[in-house]
Amino acid sequence: MKKPILFFFMLLLIAARSYSQTNTVAGTVTDKALNPLEAATVMVVETQASTLTGKDGKFNIQVAPGQTLKISYVGLSTQTVKITASTRNIQITLMDNEASLNEIIVTGYKTERKKDLSGAVTVVDMKEALKESNSNILTTLQSRVPGIEIESDGTPGGDGTSIRIRGFSSLGANGPLFVIDGVATTYSGAINPNDIESIQVLKDAASASIYGSRANAGVIVITTKKGKTKKATITFDSYYGENEIHDNNFQMLNSQQWANVLWQAQINSGVSPSNPVLGAGSSPVIPQYLDAANTLPSSSTNWINTILRRASNQNYNFGVSQSFDKSSYYFGLSYNQEDGIEKYTGYDRYTARFNSTFKVSDRITVGENISVANFGEVKGNSLYDAVLQNPLIPVYDKNGNFGGPVDGLGDKLNPLGELYFNKDNKSKNWRVFGNAFADVLIVKGLTFRSSFGVDYNSSTLRAFTPSFLEGRFNITDNFLTQSESDGLDWTATNTLNYKYTSGKHSFELFGGIEAIKSTSNSFSASGKDFLENNYSYAYLSNAESQNGISGGASGYTLYSQFAKLNYNYADKYLFAATVRRDGSSRFGSDNQYGVFPGFSGAWRINNEDFFKDVKYINDLKLRASWGRTGNQEIGDYNTLNFYATNHEFGTYDIAGTNTSAQTSFFATQLGNAELKWESQTQTDIGLDVTAFKNLTLSADYYDKVSTNVLINPVLLAVYGGANPPYINAGSFQNKGFEFAIGYKDNSNGDFHYGADFNIAFNQNKVVSLTNGVPYILGADANRLTPGQPVSEFYGYVAEGLFTTQAEVDNSATQPGKGLGRIRYKDLNNDGVIDSRDQTNIGNPNPKFISGLNLTARYKAFDASMFLSGVYGNKIYNSIRSLTDFAYFPFNFGKATLNAWSPTNTSSSIPALNTNNLNDELRNSTYFVENGSYLKIKSIQVGYTIPKSSLSKLGVSNARIYIQGQNLFTFTKYSGMDPEVGAGGVLNEGIDAQFYPHSKGVNFGLNVTF
Repeated sequence: MKKPILFFFMLLLIAARSYSQTNTVAGTVTDKALNPLEAATVMVVETQASTLTGKDGKFNIQVAPGQTLKISYVGLSTQTVKITASTRNIQITLMDNEASLNEIIVTGYKTERKKDLSGAVTVVDMKEALKESNSNILTTLQSRVPGIEIESDGTPGGDGTSIRIRGFSSLGANGPLFVIDGVATTYSGAINPNDIESIQVLKDAASASIYGSRANAGVIVITTKKGKTKKATITFDSYYGENEIHDNNFQMLNSQQWANVLWQAQINSGVSPSNPVLGAGSSPVIPQYLDAANTLPSSSTNWINTILRRASNQNYNFGVSQSFDKSSYYFGLSYNQEDGIEKYTGYDRYTARFNSTFKVSDRITVGENISVANFGEVKGNSLYDAVLQNPLIPVYDKNGNFGGPVDGLGDKLNPLGELYFNKDNKSKNWRVFGNAFADVLIVKGLTFRSSFGVDYNSSTLRAFTPSFLEGRFNITDNFLTQSESDGLDWTATNTLNYKYTSGKHSFELFGGIEAIKSTSNSFSASGKDFLENNYSYAYLSNAESQNGISGGASGYTLYSQFAKLNYNYADKYLFAATVRRDGSSRFGSDNQYGVFPGFSGAWRINNEDFFKDVKYINDLKLRASWGRTGNQEIGDYNTLNFYATNHEFGTYDIAGTNTSAQTSFFATQLGNAELKWESQTQTDIGLDVTAFKNLTLSADYYDKVSTNVLINPVLLAVYGGANPPYINAGSFQNKGFEFAIGYKDNSNGDFHYGADFNIAFNQNKVVSLTNGVPYILGADANRLTPGQPVSEFYGYVAEGLFTTQAEVDNSATQPGKGLGRIRYKDLNNDGVIDSRDQTNIGNPNPKFISGLNLTARYKAFDASMFLSGVYGNKIYNSIRSLTDFAYFPFNFGKATLNAWSPTNTSSSIPALNTNNLNDELRNSTYFVENGSYLKIKSIQVGYTIPKSSLSKLGVSNARIYIQGQNLFTFTKYSGMDPEVGAGGVLNEGIDAQFYPHSKGVNFGLNVTF
């Protein structure tokens, strides 16, 4: 009995001795700006005892002398502190991870350390990107990633936005593949930017080839937020702002100016000036009323200002996240509303997201990522009509109807009326997107994952056009079109991932299979002659007559196998090999499968022994890659012939008796069973450098060639009215250089600053077209010609105006030439201006695109400015064909006030005339302008409220800010905006009066509980 008692007593003495050697250590944990960090983990390494810091960053923990404290916080570097007998209070400052080299990023189906990447992958700084107040994440990426070209207009919600990675890759689809939480899609709309944790852009083919036939235009990998901290984190972010048309020099004439210009144009044409409204005589006379009934008073309407407004936008985001030992979750809600700067247009969106994981056992983890979005749009753009509408026409007549044209004042409907009548025609859309997954650890190093993803979209639109009276237009019929569509894509993916390390050798072998099925349905019906002329009555059952019903369905399947090998030797030599085999139902049986390989390697020079003494270089990596990707975006069933019957077009009187009509079929689509995969090969050489722990540099040179390019050509009328088949029509080439450099100050003082600059040069050209085709015509002045840039402008060279009779007499034969007329260059010197004098007159593709982001912080104040620049591109200002000439009865531009005349011979504006005898609307350099610009896209100033003022409210962090967007644009372009909207291979760089961009000021709040 004595021995157990003695043993117990000795244990008490040991425990007491141990306790007597344990100290209570207090401390504070802050970030590099000395802001307290809440929920930082403080752990005793030897005992695993831990605690979390409070809202003020403070902690207390029991620790014995000689033991080590480990302090960590998500996103910041971990620190350790050795405790001595005298340690009582410590101050810990956690810095940013060393150039983020150990950052784990998502690439193709799995994660990798950033420093282990051997391909051209760019990681987007989401903290800076989200400083822009955009509802569409694509707009936010503009000029932030070298090699990405974003084209957009000002459509609310960003629907008019397109994105290209490293130039045009195809004649058809040029948008990248988006992979959101492991589920692939070509549509990034309806995603709440505030739900996004990270974005990676896979730019080279070796990185993107794991996605095979869908990766021809690059891949953007998006990962949404997850729970990270053991303490629940609640966030609320909101902003409210107002937008208006940005400053520009685009001006039209008022009523008297228009009348004077019209009169002078008729005089110059050799006729006595007259107009049904303005009368006849030596000068125009504007009457009190435009019509005989005296209902349309004469006006001097500025139609552009009439349809525009100062518009509001607001955004609210709520998020809560938490991580436990065996589970985690993130829940987010958002509401976004944007009024368009064109009246009666707008966009609103509600989103909800729930991401979770649960560790069922030591070997099994399950989870899901799901988002639901409901969004609506009222689309409309009357800018083109507002530019051309005659200023004499009033907005409203005396009876309250919208004013409209009369004889002599054109035929444009009231631009404001067009928007007003469309105000209730709101599309209503739902999107459900996400996946469920399970991870199983089979044995050490071998993991199995199974994922099932869905992407469901539905859209309904009930569009009503009422009857109306506008000037001489009395539209007595009213119309309704109701349409519905839905689509469902499901993706089943099963993968195995094996990791093995032996000494300095590290292997990772990854493989999987994937099945994708896509289906879509559409339905549309229309009716007219509703007794009540309003939207609330306009349902199909109330229509007096039905116009027609149509519908259809479509779908495709894709089945794939893929594998990837990663090898790492001593963190010096990196190698990756990828292969994917895709089988698509969109191609015929002989060409149904395509194989897409990729290889990349990297040399981390800084880990070589001979480089160890270079202390200021933290990382130096040389990369090289080659890969092949594909394109299957040609629509469904294009290998098949389609036929249809129709009572009006599908019957034939075989007997010739006029009474024996027989039902027959006619072709609606010609198929091409020999259609092949479009493919692209790309070579990339890159360099990544990190120096002084806070300076990063990345440079890439690439050369990519697209072959067997898919195109839907125009056929001669002899083939009938059937849609032509897709064909493999030639090849493109893009090559260029990308450079990015960034600096972040990591000092511990009150002032911190940073700068990031990127620039990307790209040259593209059409290498060849199939079967010796000399060119393919596009819209306006665009065309594709072998050896020339994609979507080049083609036409005549305008050498100015004829200013003397001697110039007219001594120039080449040019029908319609004369004083004040455009003089065209005789390129082939044959003395005649004809079609053989046409040439390449402009390249709509920029020489380079750049972005600069500047940040600064002083104590509680922070500021940032982001600039976006495009240089070397040309714009075809097609609207000048209407505003610089008096050939049409629309309004004219103010430039016509300075038109050439015998007393104004220095003008570059052709002499006024109502007859286009010189064919001056032909495609020519007269309409080609410099499209370069520099925009200050965002300026933001913020203030973080002191913690002491917030603790009683349960708030751990609160920041308020004011932001200006698109405040200043520097350009020589004479149009409304050098960002002329999203173009394509056959219509790039055409200013066709897209929805205008706006400038605005926002006030915002960021709160963390």
